[in-house]
Amino acid sequence: MILFILLLLVVYLVYKIRELDTKNLDYFEVRGVKNIKRTSFVLGLLKIFRQKVSMVDIVNDIYNQHPNEKIIGYWDVTQPSIMIKDPDLVKVIAVKEFDHFQDHKSVITEEIDVLFGNSLISLKGQKWRDMRSTLSPAFTGSKMRLMSDLVVEICEQMVEFLKEEAKAKGPQTHEMKDLFSRLANDVIATSAFGVKVDSLKNRENEFYESAKELSNFLSPKKTFKMILYRMFPRLMKLFKVQVNGPRETAFLRTLVTESMKIREQKNIVRPDMINLLMEAKKGKLTHAEKSDKDSAGFATVEESNVGLKTVRREWSDNEILAQCFLFLLAGFETTSSVLSFTAYEIAVNPDVQEKLFEEIKEIAEELQGKKLSYDILQKMKYMDMVISESMRKWPAGAIAERICNKEFKLEYDKGRFFDMPVDLNIWIPIIGFHRDPKFFPNPEKFDPERFSDENKSSINPNAYIPFGAGPRNCIGSRFALMELKATFFYLILNFTLEVTEKTQIPLQLAKTFANLQAEKGIHLKLRPRL
Repeated sequence: MILFILLLLVVYLVYKIRELDTKNLDYFEVRGVKNIKRTSFVLGLLKIFRQKVSMVDIVNDIYNQHPNEKIIGYWDVTQPSIMIKDPDLVKVIAVKEFDHFQDHKSVITEEIDVLFGNSLISLKGQKWRDMRSTLSPAFTGSKMRLMSDLVVEICEQMVEFLKEEAKAKGPQTHEMKDLFSRLANDVIATSAFGVKVDSLKNRENEFYESAKELSNFLSPKKTFKMILYRMFPRLMKLFKVQVNGPRETAFLRTLVTESMKIREQKNIVRPDMINLLMEAKKGKLTHAEKSDKDSAGFATVEESNVGLKTVRREWSDNEILAQCFLFLLAGFETTSSVLSFTAYEIAVNPDVQEKLFEEIKEIAEELQGKKLSYDILQKMKYMDMVISESMRKWPAGAIAERICNKEFKLEYDKGRFFDMPVDLNIWIPIIGFHRDPKFFPNPEKFDPERFSDENKSSINPNAYIPFGAGPRNCIGSRFALMELKATFFYLILNFTLEVTEKTQIPLQLAKTFANLQAEKGIHLKLRPRL
């Protein structure tokens, strides 16, 4: 079946590439918009499948062409699309005119994949608005304070394991993505699902293995599927090609439904995501507290009015299950990637590591053996600078996507307009802005001082968007920042991060369809501090 589908796709692709030579030849030219070579995007996707380039390479290639233009046209297979290259236009698209651009491009519907299709990232229109409003009370500062003890417990568990290992075998070298995937798995297991696991000691536990498979977008099989969904959505829908495997989907469904059932029967209340989703399912989560601005750090995104409206509707089990999948995906894959890149930068910049250690040591002395809390984390200014700079240089997502859902006339330069039709695909190049010397001088340098009190006011907020922009930003920014900071508090307090002969310097990115991943992993030695 797969070979048959592949043969059809090859024939279809040849047809489409030829069609590009004859259809809408002058689409961008007659509109006065600079654009890139018509077949470059399609060929780029094929190169990703052959592991010749990464998705980041494609984004950067488009971004760096026609440097003086504020928008640039490209062809998403046969669909005309544009990339926004001016941060001020990002504000127009993502904030001021949000009603015209509220949806993501999503070709995977709930009929194809119940997890992807129903997740917050895939929902559209009013259903997305209702789900966002339903979930947003679960991610406020007060909820994070309740959940911080769960995160801290897992960080302490990690340190205990690493210390025991070093005592028995001496300082060990770890591949940081693997280490942090296990940490992130245990964090999401306890804080979202109410399950206690130790994936460093019990390396093949069912929760970790299922989470790894559900989140593994680096596998050739999933990369292939995602490329085909991107290029041939109708054909993939016709053949009902699933993204996620049935075994992992069934495991997640059983885990969530059984947990909810037991809690209902025994009236168990625990400060985790399952409890919050149970409240959301019944429409009982409310916006009772005011937004606590910047409570988690410089990179925090605030909830918009869209997410602050009260919604009275009940959600199905599948809709709740899909949000659990999204939390799992973000908590396992995205968080572990950011942790890995941050660890790399701390290791290759000893001056940064020493300054961070001094701040952490001072806080630890003030705690006098008490547990680290959410509010204490917010006092650590240099920690926030380090995390903010890491998410600038190595953002979790290379792009943010939007779809034009109402016709809009965009003035993209003085006296220059572009009529945006319904279904026009729009790319907001996060990695392009973050690595552009116009916005961040000497962008390849890891420099936390960019985010000092003296310097951060000079940063264009529309050019620094590690959690996305506008009402459709990442709902879990507070939780992510809490986990990042807590992890490095305990890791740097107890260990020195050192480069080894296996550490790739400078770091190169893997040639995949997924977001930023290190080509050869990130190998660092963890030396216990005396």
